[in-house]
Amino acid sequence: MKKSLVAVSVIVVLGAAWTGASWYTGKQLEDNMGAAIDAANAQIQAHYPNSGAKVVYQDYQRGLFSSHVRFVVQPSGNSTENLLKPGEEISLIETIDHGPFPLAQLKKFNLIPSAASVHSELENTPTVKNLFDLTQGKSPVSADTRVGYSGDTASVINVLPLSYEKNNSKLEFAGGTINLDVANEMKKVNIDTKIGNLAFTSPNQLGQLEKVAISGINVKSETHLGQSQLYIGDGDLSTDNINVNIDGKDAAQLVGMKVHSNFNEEQQNLKGQLDYSVDALKIQGADFGSGKLTVKLDKLNEQALKQFTDTYNQQAMQLMQQADKLTPEIYQQQAVALLVSNLPILLKGSPSITIDPLSWKNSKGESTFTLKLDLKDPAAGNGQAQTEDQLISQLVNNVDAKLTIPLDMATEMTTQTAKVEGYSGDDAEKLAKQQVQGLAAMGQMFKITTLQDNAITSSFHYADNQVDLNGQKMTLQQFAGLFGVFGGPQIPAENAPAQPETQAQPDAPMPPVVPAQPAQ
Repeated sequence: MKKSLVAVSVIVVLGAAWTGASWYTGKQLEDNMGAAIDAANAQIQAHYPNSGAKVVYQDYQRGLFSSHVRFVVQPSGNSTENLLKPGEEISLIETIDHGPFPLAQLKKFNLIPSAASVHSELENTPTVKNLFDLTQGKSPVSADTRVGYSGDTASVINVLPLSYEKNNSKLEFAGGTINLDVANEMKKVNIDTKIGNLAFTSPNQLGQLEKVAISGINVKSETHLGQSQLYIGDGDLSTDNINVNIDGKDAAQLVGMKVHSNFNEEQQNLKGQLDYSVDALKIQGADFGSGKLTVKLDKLNEQALKQFTDTYNQQAMQLMQQADKLTPEIYQQQAVALLVSNLPILLKGSPSITIDPLSWKNSKGESTFTLKLDLKDPAAGNGQAQTEDQLISQLVNNVDAKLTIPLDMATEMTTQTAKVEGYSGDDAEKLAKQQVQGLAAMGQMFKITTLQDNAITSSFHYADNQVDLNGQKMTLQQFAGLFGVFGGPQIPAENAPAQPETQAQPDAPMPPVVPAQPAQ
């Protein structure tokens, strides 16, 4: 009896403590709601200054163990580039279970003390009504978030499957899950996303029904705020399969595409690396091999990158708002011009770009291309460049590039291409040999490439207005004259700078590159 009384007493005491703590944390949430909203708006202004959006809270109802509130995103009126029009709003309905042991977390057997556990659902407002139509009235997005006493949050965001069809176009999405961990004041952000199959079907320019299907999409990143308030760290994107189908027939397939990025700080600069790879490319069932690309960036000034990002994003948003008034061609031209006009900002600090390697591999060999490009800060130059070659001298400090294409590898690639175009096996191989030999001969004739160890090779070096092309030394102006660029006359091959004799070159025939039509 005494033991039972003690047990009941302990339960009562614990229950009272939990109730008191829940009331206290609920009261703390209420008292700090305004400050939390102000902090959220400060983050929006810092990272998306031209969004023209703000967050407010409405209808707060506090209970003993849980509270309810609406968080509303609406136009701020502080920008002419508002993402939302006047009167539009996007709102989240939030149910907040108070700590220190929120009921929602206890149901998951999570016994870690927390300030709160929040369940969020998108509200069906006129702004997002079309999304609710696709999910039969259910919230297309929901989230469960654990809020720590330190201000850190851990969220699981669920996106419902949806299907949308209009005219002859169709979008199919199998749904996905996003795990999002955010440190206090967004100093660290970790994302782990798994997305189900995604497919889009629509008529192409030829009137054929084209379907692009992507499966096994995974996105993962671990980033933190750098000293210039840019997020740096590691990121990964991968897909199991990307398939293009035209009128019910497989046209192309990318298997095992992966992208990895890593950026970190070194004093006032950023350095990083981007790795791309494809396990297999198949066209109409034919295996075209695999490829990879590694790009390294160094001495990228952080402040310059932030200035470029802010300026470019602002101008790009303005261009997007005019997209419906422009033809696709003009829109693309203006987008390219916008990027080019802002690129000089990135040259502060004299960054360098390295490609090592760009490669493509098939059953007969591997072709590789490497590049080291050291740039100059144009602000450190002497005066305004008057000609294009002077501009290059002001912007480029050093270039080293090498290319190697094994003849057997190129022949195999060209053979597969000819088979896709309708040639038979023997005819395709014969045609491929002719084309590759013709390409090798043309490169030698114009002194762009050489033939070494059964491979087409080329090397290029530039520094201090001097060019070395496969051992041929010349000025930048002479090099430009080889190809008639910079507005200068094209130098005939026989008058080009002589190439030092390194080894005897075989006499390569110059067969026609354009093939005859395949036999019917």
